[in-house]
Amino acid sequence: MTGKLEFRKKRDFGQVINDTFTFIRQNFKPLIKIYFTFCGLFVLASMLTMLLQQYKMVNIINTVGNGTNTKGIGFSTLYGLEYFLSILFSLASYASMSVAILSYIAIYVQKGNQTPTTDEVWGFFKYYFFRIFGSSILLIILVSIAFLFCLVPGFWLFPYVAMIFPIMVIENGGLNYSFNRSFAIIKDNFWITFGTLIVVWIIVYACMSMIILPTSLFNMIGMFSHKTPHMSLTLTMITTVLQSLCQVFTIIPIITITLTYFSLVEQKENPGLMERISNFGNTEKPIDTRPEEY
Repeated sequence: MTGKLEFRKKRDFGQVINDTFTFIRQNFKPLIKIYFTFCGLFVLASMLTMLLQQYKMVNIINTVGNGTNTKGIGFSTLYGLEYFLSILFSLASYASMSVAILSYIAIYVQKGNQTPTTDEVWGFFKYYFFRIFGSSILLIILVSIAFLFCLVPGFWLFPYVAMIFPIMVIENGGLNYSFNRSFAIIKDNFWITFGTLIVVWIIVYACMSMIILPTSLFNMIGMFSHKTPHMSLTLTMITTVLQSLCQVFTIIPIITITLTYFSLVEQKENPGLMERISNFGNTEKPIDTRPEEY
């Protein structure tokens, strides 16, 4: 039987990918429990607002296809309150997922590769959620601006931005510290970090596509098989629900970037090696020095 996965060690590209799925396999039930406990409400809110937005869009498309007067359709009709709420709750959903999974890993490492309890994760979650949620808004604006400049700056920033959240939770860093720390960690390892993230996101999108693609294809076929553009409201609603449920797959890249973080830190600073040397011959379990409340 494979032992509990050790985070504090150097890994190459293949080991990071393999250990990502090893960790998920070893911790599948508690990870899913943590996901639904701390992210379920945000995912549900995001789903409901997206359903409202899709309902409006389908009606508008079908109205245009039927040749009905579209004089009253403007920006406020296309992008109403539900559109901006769906964006807000989607950001909150991803932030909550990042905090929950990173908190789980941080406690897992501190406890000597032992499964954290829900109460322990909650202690971290309530402390870091608003920090990461606020930071995510600023970082999305930064990356969006970077992508406007011929895409290249956006792709260049991608691994540095992805590394920020693990640093925030594991090292208890602010946005400025975590941003600078990310550049220091990834320095001289940009391409391996970038390649690892690209591969794992391709895997994630492939998993999502296998679930969402059938209803999307049927909807497109139905739309163009009519004499005028017509979208199926039922298929659109089902696709939207599936998209929301598929957010669970984004747990994978969060674990991947965290493993990459530990690998690069170990490569540059060797904290895991120093800890093993200091604990050599000590058979007692490591003491948990975390504060009880945040």
